[in-house]
Amino acid sequence: MTESTFTPEAAIAHLRARGVVPPDADATARSLGGGVSNHVHQVTWDDDCLVVKRPLPNLAVDDDWPADVDRVHNEAAAIRTYGAVLDDAGVAARVPRVVSETGDPDHVVAIECAPDGAGMWKAELLDGRVDAGVAAVVGEVLGVVHDATATDDAVRERFASKRPFDQLRVDPYHRTTAERNPDVADAIHDEIRRLLDTSRTLVHGDYSPKNVLVDRANGTTPWILDFEVAHWGDPAFDTAFMLNHLYIKSIHNHAQHDAYADAADRFWTAYDAAVGWDIERETVAELAVLMLARVDGKSPVEYVDGTVANALRRVAKRTLRGDAETLAAFAGLAREEAAAL
Repeated sequence: MTESTFTPEAAIAHLRARGVVPPDADATARSLGGGVSNHVHQVTWDDDCLVVKRPLPNLAVDDDWPADVDRVHNEAAAIRTYGAVLDDAGVAARVPRVVSETGDPDHVVAIECAPDGAGMWKAELLDGRVDAGVAAVVGEVLGVVHDATATDDAVRERFASKRPFDQLRVDPYHRTTAERNPDVADAIHDEIRRLLDTSRTLVHGDYSPKNVLVDRANGTTPWILDFEVAHWGDPAFDTAFMLNHLYIKSIHNHAQHDAYADAADRFWTAYDAAVGWDIERETVAELAVLMLARVDGKSPVEYVDGTVANALRRVAKRTLRGDAETLAAFAGLAREEAAAL
């Protein structure tokens, strides 16, 4: 099975060969897109539904962006870890269950589908529907997992490799952005060194609104998705990654800036209450790099135009030059730019 042949029909055939889909079941499949890094298909039959993922060896962006396909197994392991922690903690959040995992040469993972009607939190936020309650739960989830896994030797050993993180985050985000912004390159490289030298807990690596589905039929239960960049590293990367998306939207949709800023504050407050450390300054430093990276890195935010992009650059670069070391100060810079648009 080659990269080009992993069609929706190939996903059904794969599950039949694995004995997951019964031979006599009338199965159907459709592509879910998968963003830039995976083939993702939804396979349904009878009353069952699975999401089938197969990673791309070179991500679908304009720039060259290779990555090892065995990251899908890293994702399966992280799903199981998150699930166990959240079950033990009794947090009102879910992760999908891993149903099937196939190694070399296919590298395919099948996970359970989220409930019908569960919607992407990113879509809600872009529509201007800003639910700060979701932000608080998502912050609590991250804090609980970070705090619980920080003392787990087995988790540390399983996720010790930072290779997927380097391939999918540090190189395309940080190093590329430093190359394209020589005026702040030294500050970015300082942050790269700090980031890679920090090993404290299990880091999700892609903790963003696009990877949160909100099940409105069951209150505001979030489903947390996409763990392929999971690694043992710096918890400030995850906090900064989520805050970055909220602050970018606060400038993009500047008429509702205060709502997004409140959601960011609720996220941070819930996270901070769940962990036993203070990483505010580290979060701000990483937040500045990530904001600039989503304009000038290999994966720019698709909904940002030139005016907003320049506003984001100004916030990021002022922070990198020392104008903000706290989240309150960073929020103030974002508020200034939003008000000027």
